Amino acid sequence: MTPTDIDRAAAALLEARRRGAQIAAPGPAPVSTTEVYAIQDAVAAKIGPPDGWKVGAKTPTDTPTCAPLLKEHVVDGPARFAAGSMHMLGVEAEVAFRFGRDLPAAATAPDAATVLAAIASAHVVMEVVDTRLADWKNLDPLWTLSDNGMNKALVVGPAFEGWRSLDYGRQPVKMLANGKTLVDRTGGNTGGSPLRLLTWLAGHVVTSRGGLRAGQVITTGSWVGLHFVEPGAEVVTIFPGLGETRVVFA
Repeated sequence: MTPTDIDRAAAALLEARRRGAQIAAPGPAPVSTTEVYAIQDAVAAKIGPPDGWKVGAKTPTDTPTCAPLLKEHVVDGPARFAAGSMHMLGVEAEVAFRFGRDLPAAATAPDAATVLAAIASAHVVMEVVDTRLADWKNLDPLWTLSDNGMNKALVVGPAFEGWRSLDYGRQPVKMLANGKTLVDRTGGNTGGSPLRLLTWLAGHVVTSRGGLRAGQVITTGSWVGLHFVEPGAEVVTIFPGLGETRVVFA
């Protein structure tokens, strides 16, 4: 993509957000995460400082990818969304971390100990998923990543203790819609330990995206995959022993 292509893509995604519309892919597809992140940054620059970041990976050894959680896109749970304002009602169960102090921009990535020492709390969260891209299933995945990983909102549930030593691979997770079980499993984060993903994200943002600030929330990938529900659904995400959060699509 040329700089003009990147600016055009960002402008089209911004306009789609403003109108609450879906659009065709606005030009040639990104061919690298460098181009994707340039589009994301151009969108965020027009909206305001991000409330946080989302990060994930396909396997525990793959290089993660990420996207900003745009300003006013992180909300406390339980939360309610107008189903009629969304193009799809997607939900994911995740674990997130809130920073208690800044990690300013720097030339060198902070080590894991520094990143973890900056965390104030860990939370059960639910990501609400929608997209500005009309044909997202058939587009290059770099397009959906450019659209902030299809984030609509991150709903933050209660904090939980023991997050440093938790055996995430053995942690159970459940998701229910109107009382019906969608998922009931143990483990499930494809990227491996959320702490690995968190540390990578911090290094990436500190060295390439302007640094992290206190209060920002980092969510670390779905444990249950992406599930779709119908208007009127009440969705509950439960991490037994840690807490739960709830979303209603009215």
